[in-house]
Amino acid sequence: MSSLKLRFDSPRHNKIRDAIIVRKTASERKMSVKYPIFRRMEELFQAVIPETENDRIRRGLRETGKPKYTTLVVPYSYAVLLTAHTYWTTVFLGRSPVFQYQGRHGEPATHVKAVEALMDYQLMVGSQLVPLYIWLLDAGKYGLGILGTYWEEEELTVSRFEERQQKFLGMDIGPKKRIKVTEKIKGYAGNRTYNVRPFDFYPDPRVPVNRLQDGEFVGRKVNVGWNKIVQRGERGQYFNVDVLKKLKPNRSESRDIGSPAINLPEDSELTTPMDIQDVGYFELLEMYIELIPRDWELGSGTSPEKWVFTVANEQVIIGAQPLGEYHNRFPFDVLEYEPEGYGFLKRSMLEVSEPMNDALTWLVNTHFFNVRKALNDTLIVDPSKVVMKDLTDPNAGRIIRLKPTAYGMDPRLAVSQLTIVDVTQNHLRDTQVFTDMIQRSLGVTDNIMGMINSGGRKTATEIRTSSSFGVNRLKNNAEYMSAMGFTPLSQRMLQTTQQHYDLERRYRIAGDTLVQGDPFVNITPETIQGFFDFVPVDGTMPVDRFAQASLWKEMFTQMVQSPQLAQQYDVSGVFTYMAKLGGLTAIDQFRLQLTDEQKLIAQIKAGNFIPLEESDVGKPNGGGERFSTPPGATSGEVEGQAQRSTLPSQVSGLGPVG
Repeated sequence: MSSLKLRFDSPRHNKIRDAIIVRKTASERKMSVKYPIFRRMEELFQAVIPETENDRIRRGLRETGKPKYTTLVVPYSYAVLLTAHTYWTTVFLGRSPVFQYQGRHGEPATHVKAVEALMDYQLMVGSQLVPLYIWLLDAGKYGLGILGTYWEEEELTVSRFEERQQKFLGMDIGPKKRIKVTEKIKGYAGNRTYNVRPFDFYPDPRVPVNRLQDGEFVGRKVNVGWNKIVQRGERGQYFNVDVLKKLKPNRSESRDIGSPAINLPEDSELTTPMDIQDVGYFELLEMYIELIPRDWELGSGTSPEKWVFTVANEQVIIGAQPLGEYHNRFPFDVLEYEPEGYGFLKRSMLEVSEPMNDALTWLVNTHFFNVRKALNDTLIVDPSKVVMKDLTDPNAGRIIRLKPTAYGMDPRLAVSQLTIVDVTQNHLRDTQVFTDMIQRSLGVTDNIMGMINSGGRKTATEIRTSSSFGVNRLKNNAEYMSAMGFTPLSQRMLQTTQQHYDLERRYRIAGDTLVQGDPFVNITPETIQGFFDFVPVDGTMPVDRFAQASLWKEMFTQMVQSPQLAQQYDVSGVFTYMAKLGGLTAIDQFRLQLTDEQKLIAQIKAGNFIPLEESDVGKPNGGGERFSTPPGATSGEVEGQAQRSTLPSQVSGLGPVG
């Protein structure tokens, strides 16, 4: 979509730019209240604390080979968060397909399959899985996960050198000439997703973030390379590119970089030996605003419309265009960990557990500080009677010499060790109290983390009950995230696909690969039209395929032992399904082609089949080996193969072999 061009430094350009910056500043003022908390959560997730001067000195001594203690941070909250994240990713991303739909107004099942197949293709080829993983992690780490989406029709520029014959009036002349050939190649077409750091996110501060779509604007900051800006300028998406090139890239970066524990990428000035100056990266502010065009001098419209603006280095507008999407929603979806409806921003899992994790860290550190104190020999010394250099030598096996004035006297009168009492001997036992408090607060128990509770033998019922109660706590968060984030995300991506998809292709059916029949479906713009709803995630774990296969095995054993059941079900089909459920997908390679005896005789009379011995045809038990014509093979090819065939004439209980 082409942009509406705004001439740089014109009154209209400056008016719109200032209006955008005012909105960004208002949002940043509200969001910045949470920035210190976001930094602490990053440090807690990285299990680091700011290094003190004493820690820096001790680290320097350790690096020179002198053992010195260090301050520890107990990463218990980190372990709890990753356990919850594992549960969420299994629940949301372990489904097949991840984005499941159902018809709202009676859309046929073939259209539902087509929609799921196309969205699954975009999930895999559009590299959407990694952003979804990070989206769920950010919800637990910051309390806020932001995912952006956009439609991309990729166009690749490919150049190569070729040897081509020179021509004149259609005739070859002279030697071949080496020329450069440049082609424009169509690439991926579909939805793209990306993550946004909470430090770079600018929602409307007048509404809670969980009601993002009720606000009048939302934006983000992002660093974009010069090549990408040029490409978008060639497609008409950006303007004022020549003005932007004259400006220096923003090396200082006005956005908050968060905690130093997160080593963010940075832009540095690069100069090649040939003095080819790299233009570098520009800091872009993308702001989506619901506005009345007449008030912004963008047209004569009087109804609110959604527009998207791009401002480089907060100086020059390089993009201005209507959003143009039929869903008419801001292209961002948020996830929050805590289900609370009125606050602007909510707490994260790490923030809830932070005080308890700090107490846990304090208990561990004070205990080991006391142990180190005991190991360091707290002594009372008379320096007039002892060579202090010997006493302060840190090496093992040292000899402490007395001065001449102390010769002949009791050495204990010169050096005496104080009695050390370990007042922290119960600290490690007290850590269990705080780990239990964190588990009760967040609902992530030892059983969910893969560890059995201590305290004697546990029955299977006790373990299952404890795990199910903990899972129910996580299930509540999963259902909340499904309603808040995944449902609107899936619906908007489908509506965008219905608007922009214009191809006709065959795609692999998403979901259960154990079904028989054609595994592909032909998809056109017409087959994905309709109204479809996302099948919500109910928070339960996906079914274990191995456990399913074990259950089918028991049922299959009972089926073959019961003639009544064997007559009512396709035993061969059940066996094939059970094998594929267990991962043995090659079972179809061993399937025999069975042919009715009368049909076989009719095919022989028609000349399609040739028996090995004419006298065997029609005899009881088949009279010898038989074979069938493979699909696509001629009778002559079968005759040549017959000399190599040693198939039995009949399989017991299954009839003749075709």
